[in-house]
Amino acid sequence: MRGLATPLRPPDRSQLSDQALLGACAAGDNLGLQELFRRHADRVHGVLCRLRCVERKDLDDLVQTTFIEVQRSARRFDARASVGTWIVGIALNVMRQYVRSEHRRRVAMSAVAELPRLTASKDPHDRIAHRQDLARLQRKFAALPSRLRVVFTLVDLEGGSGVEVARALKLPEGTVWSRLHQARERLREAVDEVRHSDVRSTR
Repeated sequence: MRGLATPLRPPDRSQLSDQALLGACAAGDNLGLQELFRRHADRVHGVLCRLRCVERKDLDDLVQTTFIEVQRSARRFDARASVGTWIVGIALNVMRQYVRSEHRRRVAMSAVAELPRLTASKDPHDRIAHRQDLARLQRKFAALPSRLRVVFTLVDLEGGSGVEVARALKLPEGTVWSRLHQARERLREAVDEVRHSDVRSTR
C-alpha cells in the first residue's frame, strides 16, 4: 500500500485571490501576507509618496507597518471594498498616526522662527527665555484637538495641498480649510502671547 499516500503540498499562494490570501493572513499564514505584500506594496508606497505627508526616507517603514496592520486587522475585513482599497485605507491610517506622533513639535519650531528674539543670542537669559517660549508653543500645539493638529501638520508643515489632504483624511476639502483656519488662529494667539510677554519683560 506504500505509495498510495501522497503528501499534501501547500497551495500556491500566487494562484489565490486577494480575499483568500487575507483569510489566510487571518489564520496566521505569513506566506499569504508576503504574497499580499508582493501584490500591493508598490501601490501603497506610491500613494503615500504622492500625498507628500511624510519624508521619503520614512516611506519604507510606513509600508512595512501597513502590512503588519493588515495582518492584525485581517479578521475584520468586511468585503465592502476590494482588498487593495482596504489596504490603502490602512496605509492612510498608519500615515495619520505617524504624522501625529512624529511631527507634532514642528509647529512650535515654525512659530518660534517668527519671534523677534534671535535664537543665536549669546545672552544666557535670552536662551532660557527662548526655551520657555518654545515649551509654551509646544503645549499650545499639543492642546489643539487632534483634528486640527493633523490638518495643520499635513498642509502647513508637510506642504500637502488641500485636495490631497482631503483625500487622505476622507473629508470634504472645505472641512480641511476650515480646520486649518482654526488651527492657524489658535497658534497665532500663542505667538502673540509670547510676543506680548517679550514686550513686558523688556520694560
